[in-house]
Amino acid sequence: MGTAIFMVLMVCGYWYTSRDLSTRFKIKRSFGWDVYFLVALYGCIFVLQGVIATGIVWLILLAASGIMNAIPQLGDGLHHHWQVEFMTWSFLGIQAPVVIMLTFAVIFCIYRSSWSGSARLDSSGRKKLYKKLSRSNGVEGLLFQCMEEGELAWITLKSRRIYIGMVHTASFENASVCNIVMIPMLSGYREGTALDLRIEHNYSKWYADHGITLDSEPKSAMAFRKVIMVDQIESLSLFDAASASAIDLMKGGTPH
Repeated sequence: MGTAIFMVLMVCGYWYTSRDLSTRFKIKRSFGWDVYFLVALYGCIFVLQGVIATGIVWLILLAASGIMNAIPQLGDGLHHHWQVEFMTWSFLGIQAPVVIMLTFAVIFCIYRSSWSGSARLDSSGRKKLYKKLSRSNGVEGLLFQCMEEGELAWITLKSRRIYIGMVHTASFENASVCNIVMIPMLSGYREGTALDLRIEHNYSKWYADHGITLDSEPKSAMAFRKVIMVDQIESLSLFDAASASAIDLMKGGTPH
């Protein structure tokens, strides 16, 4: 019986943490034993809810037995103890309350991870959730600020490549493929021991010369998007006016 409870507890915890959006974000930010404890925590919550639901069933049977015993006409003169029979009944060698408790735990888990409102967040709900979770992470907080306010980001890679542009999306759900999708405005590299900035491609000038915008046809700025792996980033900051004044934009080449 203990094995059955433990198995349901862990399966429910894993199912919920791998499918509920807000919990999935949290668990992706956890490491080591924290992941196992988080899974076990949610499993315990569902099992506890199953215990409470089973207790409510027992109280309903107790109340029904009391009513039947108080009114002999309803019980044909018999004395009912449905709550006792409920506690002693067994199914496949396991006591009925345990089976019902585990069934309730599974039902609650499936409901919370598939059908509840928190499991079906719309775009605004996802935005609010991501904003809340990104407060604890400087990188994600800055990226969210760029996406929300339209600020330009300055990204320096470990290879000394530089990208300056608009952050379109950022994915942190899977640690092995965390990435940033950027619409570049400028790109270049750091040169020599002094790390002087050299601009190679002036995308913003190209966009202006060819009438390219975020929704232009047949080609939009999204056709020039860059996918940058987070583990390749050395530094990340906002691109401010002071930085812009130090760059010779006329040296930028044609994007490709």
